[in-house]
Amino acid sequence: MSRFDLNLLRVLDTLMACRSVSETARRLHLSQSTVSHALARCREQLNDPLFVASRHGMQPTPRALAIAPAFRQALETVEQAVNDEAGFDPASSERRFTVAAGAYFDTLMLPHFMAELMQCAPRVSLGVRGLIGSDYERELEEGELDMVIGFVAPSQLSPRLQTRPFIEYPLSLLCRQQVDQPLTPQFLAQLAYVYPSEWGHSQLLTDKWFASHGISRDIRLQLPDFQSLPQVLVHTDLVATMPAPIASLYAEQFSLRSYPLDDGLTIKMVLAWHPRFAMDPGLKWLVDKVMAVKETLSQ
Repeated sequence: MSRFDLNLLRVLDTLMACRSVSETARRLHLSQSTVSHALARCREQLNDPLFVASRHGMQPTPRALAIAPAFRQALETVEQAVNDEAGFDPASSERRFTVAAGAYFDTLMLPHFMAELMQCAPRVSLGVRGLIGSDYERELEEGELDMVIGFVAPSQLSPRLQTRPFIEYPLSLLCRQQVDQPLTPQFLAQLAYVYPSEWGHSQLLTDKWFASHGISRDIRLQLPDFQSLPQVLVHTDLVATMPAPIASLYAEQFSLRSYPLDDGLTIKMVLAWHPRFAMDPGLKWLVDKVMAVKETLSQ
């Protein structure tokens, strides 16, 4: 350890990520010869080739694969310590946060969250993206996103992310017609559905519930989101399963009817971020602010 140059950690970590000397040089704003020299020093000090050239780029040796996680953790510890020193003042910050979230946050929380944001952090801006079929480890690690409001089950988020419990809610059936009988799986199987998502965990959970009863849904329409869903239901006999709080809102706004589904059909969501940024004071503030607004709406 007394002989190892700690400045080489970032070179090895970046090489592990991109498997290319030229790309490592580009990312670290170094010359290729500097990176090659650094790799040579690492090989000498660790007594291992570490990376071997192949037709698919620089491939790590078993020794490199073994030490890479420890090197990454060491770098993250240093980065967190530096970020924590910077502090975060919401009243003066001009930071832009980017969050991936589903319909619950977008439909029910966002108006209240933005009203709060413009009062206590008037120069902070927010970008909201819809959820996609990703475990979000890469997007959060690379800083493409600051936080994800994602689903616990069916399993979505990478287990390597840090999470905080956010909300749990049941699902409801939303439609225009009156239903005067129990919502048994057999009755629900007779209905024609709108699938209000290109990719949605609430829909996947509903499909799993139907499958457990040996039934598949009759999907007549698939939409990219919830935006046009209420008007479709108003003008047709199609139905939709969706988060109960949103179903209740749409029922009130569009004179539709909302019926709770099976008690065991429950959505659980968490706030998630990458451990690399766990000590970021701005991210800590964002997480606390989202939780505070959620608690206010729950009262």
